[in-house]
Amino acid sequence: MPYTGLSQGKSFSIEIEDNATFSQALAKVDKYVFNHPEESIFPLFDGFIHNYLQLFWNPSENKIYEDCGIMPYGPDRTFMPILEDPDFILYPNSIINLQLDPGC
Repeated sequence: MPYTGLSQGKSFSIEIEDNATFSQALAKVDKYVFNHPEESIFPLFDGFIHNYLQLFWNPSENKIYEDCGIMPYGPDRTFMPILEDPDFILYPNSIINLQLDPGC
C-alpha cells in the first residue's frame, strides 16, 4: 500500500458534538479511517499502529504526547489550549493540524 497520504497532506472533515474534546474528535477520524481504509495516510493494520488517537493522546494520563505538533485554531484563528488542557471543548468549525515528532 503506498504511503502517498503522508506527502499529499491528507485532510479529514468531521462533525462532532458541541461539547467535544480533541480526543473525541480524533476518535471520529479513527472511525472514519476504519470504515474507509483507503483514506488513511499509512496502513493501520500492520499490528503496530491501530489508530491515530494512540499516536497523539495518552489515555491513562489524559495528556497529549509532548513530541506531537498540534496547531489547534478556531475559525477566527483563536488558539485552543488543548496541549495544556486535553478536555478543552473545541470551538465550532475548528481546524487542527497534526504533525508527529515535529523535532525531526
